[in-house]
Amino acid sequence: MKILSCSTIIFIITLCVYLFDIQINTTSSIPIGIYTLDRNKGILGNNKTILFCLNNEYAQIAKTRGYLPVGKCKNGLSPIGKHIVASANDFVEITKYGIYVNGKLLPKSKPMPYDSNGRILYYSKIKKILNKDEFLVASLKKDSFDSRYYGIVGRKEILGVLKELVII
Repeated sequence: MKILSCSTIIFIITLCVYLFDIQINTTSSIPIGIYTLDRNKGILGNNKTILFCLNNEYAQIAKTRGYLPVGKCKNGLSPIGKHIVASANDFVEITKYGIYVNGKLLPKSKPMPYDSNGRILYYSKIKKILNKDEFLVASLKKDSFDSRYYGIVGRKEILGVLKELVII
């Protein structure tokens, strides 16, 4: 009887995850918890939390170094959840001092010279006004794997907007 109950519970959870596009975050990139994914991207802008696939040259580095687990993106990596910190018409600059948005340095955004295994990290050198389909993302923690390294995230890479259900 207990086996049937556990099987039923697992089936119901799996069905809900599939039907409601439930995402479980266990990393510190965004608050740990359970989210729904709204695939209707609509208006994307600052302070929205998005889920996206890393599809630039840094994706290979992330894969080789194990920064991201295996997942459902086309390149075999797991999608990344981050907050948008800059969007259309924002003037952004990434330097050795950190991410600047409209002239203001974001806290804890200074690129780290090395990863936790002592491997060199290269930061993205950007200085531009973002177009309507370009975004910078960050989690504002000093060792975050974010736009300071892989640069601009394009709208086409974004899977949707994450909405909090339960935050732990």
